[in-house]
Amino acid sequence: MNMAGFRMLLVVLFAGTTLSACSFFAPFTTCEGTESAVAKLNGLPALQLRPERATPLDREPAAQAQCTEDSGDAYLTAGRLYSYDGSREEVLDYYGREAPAAGWHPIHRLDTGPDGRIAVFCFESDKRPSITLAFESPEYLHEFYGAEPGPAPGGPGSRIWFSWSTEAASDGSRMDC
Repeated sequence: MNMAGFRMLLVVLFAGTTLSACSFFAPFTTCEGTESAVAKLNGLPALQLRPERATPLDREPAAQAQCTEDSGDAYLTAGRLYSYDGSREEVLDYYGREAPAAGWHPIHRLDTGPDGRIAVFCFESDKRPSITLAFESPEYLHEFYGAEPGPAPGGPGSRIWFSWSTEAASDGSRMDC
């Protein structure tokens, strides 16, 4: 097909779909009207789970719920960012016990992950959004959250940082890991 024929085909397709009020393309979603779905996602009971010595990094964990429009589609997120004065193993042990008790089960074996890489663990529930546990680096926290988290793991007063978060479609429906 030559270039002029291709252009004519596009004009016919766009004109036909516009005039018929139908579209071959999937509709884009926006964040408009998602406030109640964001609030509901943020109130997910499993998001309240945290080890006893885990401290919200920004002292306002609920402020991390939002709707984001990305690449023509919208999705909801709610999360908690924590500083912890224990080990990754203690955090994994905690969520390995508490998440299943609340109805979320890990989809892979919980281990500490390879050194030097961020380990991400996902928990799923039958009818509720999945929840992700991720261990964050100080550099990541500084770059994406503007946070100054404090001493890095391994030194005096050292801490680890992790996020416990969930995502949902713009209507609040479940998304898999």
